[in-house]
Amino acid sequence: MPIHAVTLDEAVDQVFDSLANSRGGTVLTPNMEILRQYRRSPDLRRMFEHTELVVTDGMPLVVALRIQRTPVPRQITGTDMLWALAEGAAARGRSILLAGGRPGEAQRAADRLTQVNPGLRVDTYPCYVRPDTMARELAALSRTLIASSPDIVFLGLPFASQTSVMADLRPALPGTWFVGVGSSFDFINGDRTRPPDIVQRLCLEWAWRLTRQPWLWRRYLVQGAPPAARLAVHALRKRWQREGSSARSAGSPARP
Repeated sequence: MPIHAVTLDEAVDQVFDSLANSRGGTVLTPNMEILRQYRRSPDLRRMFEHTELVVTDGMPLVVALRIQRTPVPRQITGTDMLWALAEGAAARGRSILLAGGRPGEAQRAADRLTQVNPGLRVDTYPCYVRPDTMARELAALSRTLIASSPDIVFLGLPFASQTSVMADLRPALPGTWFVGVGSSFDFINGDRTRPPDIVQRLCLEWAWRLTRQPWLWRRYLVQGAPPAARLAVHALRKRWQREGSSARSAGSPARP
């Protein structure tokens, strides 16, 4: 999976520099579950190859990159991107739109963002794009976006729906940025909170979340643990290969 080794400030600057040149783009924020889908889907792999900005939402990905000696500066979550881009949009007179979430959730997030960033131009489009309603929701969302022409669209949708919206609507709105933020509206609203920094650094966010959402045990312990173990082994193997290659190169005679 291609990952861009950028800081949050660099990611924000890339978005607004692109907007200044009337160019849009897409932002994906992968975690372990998204990596699992990426491994299984050729279509998704192709989409990642053409995504302008991919940042690491999942701390296990950050740790694996450190292990294999190709580190990123830090974890950047969808919520981090939403707060930072909303602040930048308010400062630059840019507009944003929050799409997705449960009933009332997007509007509450919009109210919170404008409270923190006075003057922010923000619209909402509450929807939950499911496979059985995909065509109808995409058509309605497309009409809304074309009418309002926001600079940045935050997609508070499941990952499969995020990528469907990006693939379908991006060609019609080449000057708009689409940012996948998943359940970030919950965090903006205060309905959910992030764990303490020490918990995140120790890669124990999954355990912290299980204490609050025990019904997620299958996702973390059954579906998540084996891929995380394989990822760690893969990262170690990549590191050993690089170190072995470097050692062999150091011992080779110089060539003219």
